[in-house]
Amino acid sequence: MTTQLPNQPSSRIEIIDALRGFTLLGIIIAHITEQYYAGQMPEKITSSGVNNVFDQIVSGIVGILISGKFFMIFSFLFGLSFFIQMKSSTGNSSFLLRFAWRLILLFIIGMVHHIHYRGDILSIYAMLGFGLLLTYRLPEKYILWLGLFLVFDIPGMATRITSLFIGHKDTFIQTEQVELMQYFETFKNGSYADLIKANLESFKDKMDYQVWSGRIYITMGLFLLGFYAGQWKLFEDLPAKIPQLKKYMIFAAWTLLGVFIGGLVFFGVGNGMMGGLPQDINVSAFLCLADIFNACLSMIYLVWFILLFEKEKWRNRLMHFYAAGRMGLTTYLMQTVFGVIIFSTLGFKMVGEIGTAILFVLAIVLFIFQMWMGKVWLKYFYYGPVEWIWRCLTKLKLEPLMR
Repeated sequence: MTTQLPNQPSSRIEIIDALRGFTLLGIIIAHITEQYYAGQMPEKITSSGVNNVFDQIVSGIVGILISGKFFMIFSFLFGLSFFIQMKSSTGNSSFLLRFAWRLILLFIIGMVHHIHYRGDILSIYAMLGFGLLLTYRLPEKYILWLGLFLVFDIPGMATRITSLFIGHKDTFIQTEQVELMQYFETFKNGSYADLIKANLESFKDKMDYQVWSGRIYITMGLFLLGFYAGQWKLFEDLPAKIPQLKKYMIFAAWTLLGVFIGGLVFFGVGNGMMGGLPQDINVSAFLCLADIFNACLSMIYLVWFILLFEKEKWRNRLMHFYAAGRMGLTTYLMQTVFGVIIFSTLGFKMVGEIGTAILFVLAIVLFIFQMWMGKVWLKYFYYGPVEWIWRCLTKLKLEPLMR
């Protein structure tokens, strides 16, 4: 297989777009099955909602294999894209200024997204993107180790462990049910203005959660690892990198086994011997293990996709993800349009009304539609509609759209 290289101005690296499309499949499954709610639902709703045995099985599968994993690959690709753009521009000062302006525009897009869906990640990406501008000149080995340090959420683990010793209580667990019910009613039955107001007010809570959970460190670490992958010439010299990638995948698999055994020992034997540990200790331990688990499983997915893409038969199959990934920003935002229309007060108000198993199937159907729509769109246009607007605003001129 011949891989298109970034030094060809009109070319794209097909595997990156296909991988991004595959990642967006995982993202829509995670978001649709959690009903585009992005937060803790009231106990009254979760206890009375649709929850048969099939829903419980699907919820377990999504929680273990999908939730929290695909956003990691999506973030990794953001850092890789930064490297590709920087390389094509030789990293001059005009590129850095343009990329900073591009991030400001992304933040605006993200905030428009956030007021409709408080789980928005684009505003976080925009803020952390400036971290790439501050660190990209570091030696490669420092970028690698700093990225790993953040991806395994060492700062988040340290914060949570410290909070246990100083007696800090977990405000996220102890959120008042009255507050949860208020947001639920706004999301399901409130006016458009009420929903926007509630989501705007939730931005601070989202940032607090990003720090407390370690998500903000993990995302920045993934940016750095994506940038390092570009420096390592991962997709420019892929066949030569495959043996090393296989070693990484094996290491990740063994680490997963270690996390599983550690979880059994801590939550099973440890809690049993001590008569049950306090909830804040259990939550902190769970998050620490989950961070490692998610990082390792994401690595396995990433390498697995790359290995399959190198096989001609599988490459043709995986290229079905290409169009959705090439217009990834449009695909991501369009998924929110689907979610808001289905679940919120702006549409059919179905939050809490549909079981997880049906939602899982619905997510796949919607993404198949997105793949088809992406292929049709790119037959006639160079870019996705949101990508085109972002590109025009970045360059402050009208770019060609139609082929």
